[in-house]
Amino acid sequence: MNQRFLQHFSFFVLFLLELVFIQNVYSNPSFNNDKMSVTLGKASLIVEIADTSSKRSIGLMHRKSLGKNEGMLFAFPSSDLQSFWMKNTLIPLSIGYFDENGILLEIYDMKPNQTDEIYNSKKKAIYALEVNQGWFKKNGILPGAVLIMEKSIYGR
Repeated sequence: MNQRFLQHFSFFVLFLLELVFIQNVYSNPSFNNDKMSVTLGKASLIVEIADTSSKRSIGLMHRKSLGKNEGMLFAFPSSDLQSFWMKNTLIPLSIGYFDENGILLEIYDMKPNQTDEIYNSKKKAIYALEVNQGWFKKNGILPGAVLIMEKSIYGR
């Protein structure tokens, strides 16, 4: 077999595996995220909770929309430098990184459906909140704001 055929075949197999993975994710009820209400500044949101490695890796991939006051709250097992990218994420998003006290450390606007840019936290964070792009600005939310959750969540 020639080298070009093997490259195309490998790409095709990886593509099929990703399709099977995505199908399993959306048809498997264990991947349905719990939701809760959170408050940040004077704004309230309903957030899906991504508290496991599987849920964090899928995030908001392949979604076509996100409600006006909805988002996804990522909870990590420990405070560390965090990184996000927008692979297969179709919605323009903003991300806020939070410390263990729920204090907003930094905010980034993320470009949809690309892998060229990685959005790294500059400080150690244990939570990340993804919302529609511009949500933080529209609601006057700046670093230092405190995230108030209706229940404690812990990353697994």
